[in-house]
Amino acid sequence: MSRFDDDEDWVGTPPEGRYSRDRADPGFWLRQRPVSIAAAGIVLVIIIVVIVAVVR
Repeated sequence: MSRFDDDEDWVGTPPEGRYSRDRADPGFWLRQRPVSIAAAGIVLVIIIVVIVAVVR
């Protein structure tokens, strides 16, 4: 068995879960908004913590 036994020499149809270039949608990740929603939530929590700290 070779030391580097990976699929470097693999040929054939792609395994499941892989999309060909014609089916790919490069804008998919640009349309996702979870990072901005999470960032807004973190900022909101920080503001609440600062207000609670100032009031006490």
